[in-house]
Amino acid sequence: MLDTLIRGGWLADGTGNPLYQSDLAIEGDRIVEVARLDGAEARTVVDASGKVVCPGFVDINGHSDYSFHTNPGFESTIRQGVTTEIVGNCGNGFAPVSELSRGFVSARLAEFAYEGPVEWTSYASYLEAVAALRPACNLAFMVGHNALRYAAGVGNAPLGEDHARVMESFVREAMEAGAYGMSTGLEFEPGRRAATEEIIALNKVVGEYDGVYASHTRNRDSGLLGSVAEFLTIVREGKTRGQHLHLNVRDNTGAPVDGWQRAVELLEEARTAGLDVLTDTTPYRFGTGMMAGILPNWLFEGGVGPALERLGDESVRQRLRGDCDRYWRFIHKGQWERVRLQGSPQFPELDGLTFDEIAARWGKDPWDCYFDILLASGPKMESMQLIGMLFTDEHLAEMIAHPLFCLSADTFSSDIEGPLAGVLRHPIPYGGHVRFLTHHVGERRTLRLEEAIRKMTSMPASRYGLAGRGILRPGAAADVVVFDSKRLAENSTLEQPLAYATGVEWVFVNGTAAIADSHRRPERSGRILRHVG
Repeated sequence: MLDTLIRGGWLADGTGNPLYQSDLAIEGDRIVEVARLDGAEARTVVDASGKVVCPGFVDINGHSDYSFHTNPGFESTIRQGVTTEIVGNCGNGFAPVSELSRGFVSARLAEFAYEGPVEWTSYASYLEAVAALRPACNLAFMVGHNALRYAAGVGNAPLGEDHARVMESFVREAMEAGAYGMSTGLEFEPGRRAATEEIIALNKVVGEYDGVYASHTRNRDSGLLGSVAEFLTIVREGKTRGQHLHLNVRDNTGAPVDGWQRAVELLEEARTAGLDVLTDTTPYRFGTGMMAGILPNWLFEGGVGPALERLGDESVRQRLRGDCDRYWRFIHKGQWERVRLQGSPQFPELDGLTFDEIAARWGKDPWDCYFDILLASGPKMESMQLIGMLFTDEHLAEMIAHPLFCLSADTFSSDIEGPLAGVLRHPIPYGGHVRFLTHHVGERRTLRLEEAIRKMTSMPASRYGLAGRGILRPGAAADVVVFDSKRLAENSTLEQPLAYATGVEWVFVNGTAAIADSHRRPERSGRILRHVG
């Protein structure tokens, strides 16, 4: 007798092939049959008539390493059908940890409601600590460049020769522990301090293990093409695969004419020349960003403490008004209506308001409101978040439809009732994956359902070499989703973000049901996936 039989569904098998009707059988943690199985019996029978059956979604640009310590059930994302997440992106991460970085790591995780000890040091011990959480979702890890700098004691200071050797040893240990590669976040502190040569040296270690270099690059506006060129150089010199994280261009921020098209052409030319590079994009016009991201390097000389002192100086503020033309450059253009405050513990009453609205409420200039909020955040200044109206519908459509783009959420899993509910009041943790299917497939018809599912399953899985994930075939991991396309809904909005998606009726992770007949089950059967280079 089979463990599970999913009967009569329309299979989107992850390859992009047209839907076809079939049964699917699961034994243990594996798919054992994909065929008509008339007369077969099973302990659990799922009637999938009229429903779509597909592989569990693989989020190629995840950030749930921020939240899984307090949300090991991956509540907001498992309900959308996410069964695997690649974390440690955009240079961020929580291992390795040294005595030089333990305080920083503890403080950052505390911002995501984790009050427990940070007892791990090496990457191997970190992965063991995560496995002990029994996560509901499979996890693949990238070692974050920012974490390397903090653990080596560099922070945002100049790199010394000893620092370089220590960081290279950290990368080697992470790769041997099972990391899939290294990520950078070159628009933010401290990654933006790193010279190209520093990153190439670290990426060469990744290349020894056939790993991936994933980068939130330095610039996606006026310096877009140079940043893409730097990314390609790092990939080429390191002899790695390359994932250009979210190659999107924010609206009206000074990008060159046809800049996005030219940037994509650079990737296409690199692929033709033999480089294995891809990219990804998110589903919404609006997105999250770091509030301190617009601030110039000179403000942070000496660290966050001196930066806070400078922010209290009126002459510094006057200088900043003319020297914050970076990151979300539309802020510098005075387009404050595009920017909403997100999750300020000091000013919860301002949550979700635009800076025009905050300025009217406080009777101040928007710049002073911005600086006052940053100053009040104290040592947490670098983690303060914003919501911005970033993209046009037309730009989203051209990215989502492009063959080099995977589809990702670029967020962390959250919970509408737990302590994480107030951390990010934004639809993307709750409905981002579903939005690709409801809005971009169902409403705008940007691409076929089967192709969207491929870009959310086998494409990211094969990108990172997640063997047996992202596809429905005998022998593959039993990460399987059953959803009703007629009932599928995001539910979460900017105005009312705390709502789970609906319409995903069954979610199997390694053969165990995490969602059964639309009901959340307590089982957590995710695994730590380890790269073998």
